[in-house]
Amino acid sequence: MEQQILWNRFLKGDKEALELIFRTYFDELYSFGLKMTHNTETVEDSLQDMFFKLWKNRNNLNGISNIKGYLVKALRHHIYDNLNWRNRFVNCETPPENLFDIEFSHEDFLITEQLNQETREKLIHILNKLTNSQREAIYLRFFRGYDFKDISDIMEISVQSVRNAIHRGLLAMREMTP
Repeated sequence: MEQQILWNRFLKGDKEALELIFRTYFDELYSFGLKMTHNTETVEDSLQDMFFKLWKNRNNLNGISNIKGYLVKALRHHIYDNLNWRNRFVNCETPPENLFDIEFSHEDFLITEQLNQETREKLIHILNKLTNSQREAIYLRFFRGYDFKDISDIMEISVQSVRNAIHRGLLAMREMTP
């Protein structure tokens, strides 16, 4: 079903559309959330809050062209809010670098069976040495397939900053490769 039609059905109060959106994107959102915080309780609470608020505020929402990108961005905000609330002694207006500490693991490379174990270990080690913003941008681009504009929206930085983060990350990876 076309995304805009599904979203418009949801905006009009169609509970089946909400359920379809939930079922379609839940696994990817949950996986993304775990990359952001590694805390299942925070991810589950954030997902529940996000879908509740979407339903409650649907009359104030506009049409969108990319449901998945919109939901990832919303989840990112909800995770940040939940972490910030839990760590309310951290006074910040932007997410500190360590709150969104994406860490790569072997599961991220199960698709890439051609990589032998040694190569996989080296790549994971190198990826985990990048800055958090570089890891997040590379993860969204190469592991989730988002385009630069979507990554820009999700990370709330300019498209050029996304390109720079990915470029610098790839350069750093190249320099770390023996």
